[in-house]
Amino acid sequence: MSKATTTTRVAKTAHDVIDETAAKAGPVEMKIRETAANAGNKVEATQEKARDQIDESLEKMESFVRERPVTSAGIAFAAGVLVSTLLRR
Repeated sequence: MSKATTTTRVAKTAHDVIDETAAKAGPVEMKIRETAANAGNKVEATQEKARDQIDESLEKMESFVRERPVTSAGIAFAAGVLVSTLLRR
């Protein structure tokens, strides 16, 4: 057996392995891309839901402050006293 024949066989085997690996990698890559896209969509949906909840909470808070300004000021004062007490320690 000559060196050229051995080299040719090794090269053919290497090419076959590379082609087989590439054929298997294609569907895996597509699945990974699909999964990443789905994850991105879920994150966007969760962010939108969180934004809606924050907006709703802010509206409720603003309404509470308008309806009960003295109570709101008392709550803010008490929270400030509590925070300053905690920070001093």
